Amino acid sequence: MKRILLVFVAIALALLLAGAGVVWIRGRRAPAAAMKDMPAAAAPAAAATAETLRGPVTIDPRRQQLIGVRTVAARRKPLAETIHATGIVRSAETRLADVNVKLDGWIRDLFVDYTGQSVTRGQPLFTLYSPDLLAAEREYLLAVKAREQLQQSALEDARARADQLVTASRQRLGLWDLTEEQLRQLDDSREASSTITFRSPVAGVVMEKTAVSGMRVTAGQTLYRIADLSVIWVEAEVYETELPLVRVGQAANVTLNAYPGERFAGRVIYIYPYVDEQTRTNKVRYEFANRGGRMKPGMYADVEMASTAGSAILIPVDALLDSGTEQVVFVTQGDGYFEPRKVKAGRRAGDEVAILDGLKDGDVVATGAAFFLDSESQLRAAVQGYQAGPAPAVQPGASSLNIAFRTVPDPPKTGDNQMEVSVKDANGMPIDGADVSVQFFMAAMPTMNMPAMRNEVKLAPAGAGVYRGPGQVMMAGQWQATITVTRGGQRLGSAQTTVVAK
Repeated sequence: MKRILLVFVAIALALLLAGAGVVWIRGRRAPAAAMKDMPAAAAPAAAATAETLRGPVTIDPRRQQLIGVRTVAARRKPLAETIHATGIVRSAETRLADVNVKLDGWIRDLFVDYTGQSVTRGQPLFTLYSPDLLAAEREYLLAVKAREQLQQSALEDARARADQLVTASRQRLGLWDLTEEQLRQLDDSREASSTITFRSPVAGVVMEKTAVSGMRVTAGQTLYRIADLSVIWVEAEVYETELPLVRVGQAANVTLNAYPGERFAGRVIYIYPYVDEQTRTNKVRYEFANRGGRMKPGMYADVEMASTAGSAILIPVDALLDSGTEQVVFVTQGDGYFEPRKVKAGRRAGDEVAILDGLKDGDVVATGAAFFLDSESQLRAAVQGYQAGPAPAVQPGASSLNIAFRTVPDPPKTGDNQMEVSVKDANGMPIDGADVSVQFFMAAMPTMNMPAMRNEVKLAPAGAGVYRGPGQVMMAGQWQATITVTRGGQRLGSAQTTVVAK
């Protein structure tokens, strides 16, 4: 158990340290300068292939448990997602009222005299003295009096002109915002007033006020801005990727820091037609009933929306390997057999991701350690490529020795193996009393972000020119094995061969 665990720890450490430019020699980290002594095969490839080759992987249940491989079935489910956004409470622009006058004058009495004051519809705001308005009222009263005097006239044309003059004068006063009630009071009193009272057109809160007692005002000047806060807006920033899930009329809930645990229900009323280039978000407007005026403009709001965008085949996010150019999952066929399969992924929903193509409902995929499966899959593909031709025999070095190398099992497996070397001279006589070592070397794999790896095994003499001993192969794949024979510090000979570990 411990030896197998050490194998996978070594693999993981080698992968993590790939970017640091280090190699592993007999369990010790060597400096990057040691790379100078490596064969040319250890140099990184000039360019990675456009497509990564992968092969099927078979992993027994024990190894699956060690590296954390789990399996889960891909299922077609509703693609439900909860969207969270941060927004700010605003007063509803459609419920804002601007109070101004259409003639020049002076403010006499000011009834609503501070910002933030609540007002009701029709409540007096201020009185205005205007010479123009006073003159117009007097003209109206004269027109009314003239009409009354001409009621008994025999000239029908005169009566008609008197009626027209009254109507025109009354319309002029109405255009200056005198209400019907004020005009009736003028008819009843038959006396022009030096001032006129202006009233609030809506119920709400004074958001802006420029009116001051005694102030001279001109036509068109804004004196109050009143907001009806019975309905408010929340404007929130929704990420560009979530925008397809938002639609007008969609229900939304909002929570406020001022009222922990309370939720206010509303809906989407408008989606802005542009995206912020800096934040890559789109502004969305929500409308909420504001009973009791508890939601106040300027408050921060957390908006939550539940959205369903049809159904899709869903798998856990960690079951998908996405390199940017291709997306792969490992589909299990049973008995520890995992097959790499290219897929097309869609949008993410929480801890799951939608698969648009490549999987069907019920396919079982690996999750939890897909990275390790992918590493071994690429190694398997490389091994299959190397095994396309016959396995090379032991190549003798610059010596007259006959060196034979074998492993038990043959080919070797990942982990512990028994190794044996037979050494004979040119006449076939066994050579005893020598020091024999086997050094394993695997070239760097830049496309997998793996450095070169070395491992050395020393064998003990077994008699008759045979040397044996246990040795470890750290991972599956092709290794270059160099057998070196020395005696008394003098090198007698060496040989090289290729070993493919399963």
